[in-house]
Amino acid sequence: MSCSLDRGSIALLRAISHGGWAVPADLARLACVSSEEIDARLQALRHSGVIGPFRAAPFLPAMHGGLWARYVVRLYKLDLKLEERLVGNLSGLEESLHNACFFTKRFPRTSFFCFSQTAEELKLILREAGVEEEPLEVLSYNFPFSVVLSDEERLLLRTVNSTGEVIPSLLARQLEREPSWVQAKLRRLILHSDNPQGVAILRATIHWYRIDNFIHAHVLIPIEAKERLSELFKGLDWDELSWPGESSETIAVEADFRGWGHFAEWKSYLELAGFPPAGFALSAEERIHAKGFEF
Repeated sequence: MSCSLDRGSIALLRAISHGGWAVPADLARLACVSSEEIDARLQALRHSGVIGPFRAAPFLPAMHGGLWARYVVRLYKLDLKLEERLVGNLSGLEESLHNACFFTKRFPRTSFFCFSQTAEELKLILREAGVEEEPLEVLSYNFPFSVVLSDEERLLLRTVNSTGEVIPSLLARQLEREPSWVQAKLRRLILHSDNPQGVAILRATIHWYRIDNFIHAHVLIPIEAKERLSELFKGLDWDELSWPGESSETIAVEADFRGWGHFAEWKSYLELAGFPPAGFALSAEERIHAKGFEF
């Protein structure tokens, strides 16, 4: 099933994807949509199948305490059996990003993001699964103590995960609490810009390929185009990437397009301007696995 979305819903998906929010009102502010319509927009996205159930994904460094790092494991070939082994073997697996790649082997088809306390332990798991690529450390963490949760806080996070809901009024009905209590607890428990001590991150699996009028692309273009990026990407939401493995001949840029027709038109424009793309990757899915701790 596919659907078309307006700019507000696409901005909402971007905010969900980035994390750093605790309640739907935060999403409304980040996506620049009204607080009165945020609940209806979230339910419409769930109903359309563009997003899956919401999850309170455990932030393992805070939950367990100690030294941790977040790693990315990149696969450049499509290997569904290998991906299945990694999902089963990576105990701290947070999410996986799945792309459709064209004309290049420099963008990964699948990227797994996971937490681990030691790089050597992670490398051993990867070797046993048959992964040749070395994991890359993204961020490191040091939490002196583990966070202790009350029974009611654990129940709230379990309820988010069992119902897939993040709307305070719906969670309050399940827990027989006031929505204000649910909202206050989520702001204390969820990792966001005003709470670096949060123990969980609110995320949802996003099926980007189900949106008819949206494409998020990573594009490799000739280095000679660097001084003309503002001109070449005029009217688009775009950003230059610092991509591991980029060469001196190309630069990597990410940009959003209003569907296949818009992307094909822009690609032709780039070719006519003398900067044919050296390859591109289209975002297909963000799958939330949220492994490593049961509340």
